[in-house]
Amino acid sequence: MNKLTILMCCLLLSACEATTFEKAPIAALPCDPALAGHWASEGEGDDKDGEIVLQIDAACQLSVLEQKADGPRTGEATALHLGRHGRHHYAWVDAGWMMRRFDEDHQFPAGDVYLVRYRRQGDRLALWSTDDKAVAHAIIDDRLDGEVLASDNELFNRLTGTQEPAVLEHRGLFDADAAEFRRLDLPQK
Repeated sequence: MNKLTILMCCLLLSACEATTFEKAPIAALPCDPALAGHWASEGEGDDKDGEIVLQIDAACQLSVLEQKADGPRTGEATALHLGRHGRHHYAWVDAGWMMRRFDEDHQFPAGDVYLVRYRRQGDRLALWSTDDKAVAHAIIDDRLDGEVLASDNELFNRLTGTQEPAVLEHRGLFDADAAEFRRLDLPQK
């Protein structure tokens, strides 16, 4: 399962890697009713379909169901924010929620957001997370404004300040491979 599936799951996190924004680089739009419903992850390799189910309600509250060996695991819901820049759609959640939800010890400052790019086509949803190693290199090389915390097997990036929407077009910002989901239910009206 790739890191996007685990978070968004985010919306979706590799065990100890994440990139956050101090502030979302785009304005939030109203909730898209076409996203409301249950979205099951599609497995890769030995992973089974539906190991992660994203539950999005009509008010854009996101909750995540994980199928674990000892039974299903859910947690607190959070606000899912949506935006658009150019031809791409984006979704973000509170970074603190994400870290708590996926049992990560690292804490980002209050107000930071975790952002993904997404595309919905019919009953299919694709999510792209940031390429955390590429973001770290861009921060270190002063091509992006931010901070990098790397130790052992952990890599946490934070894009600081007010980022212009054009940051979303930064080469290499998002993974090449998307986490794929399929709708489990009919769209809510």
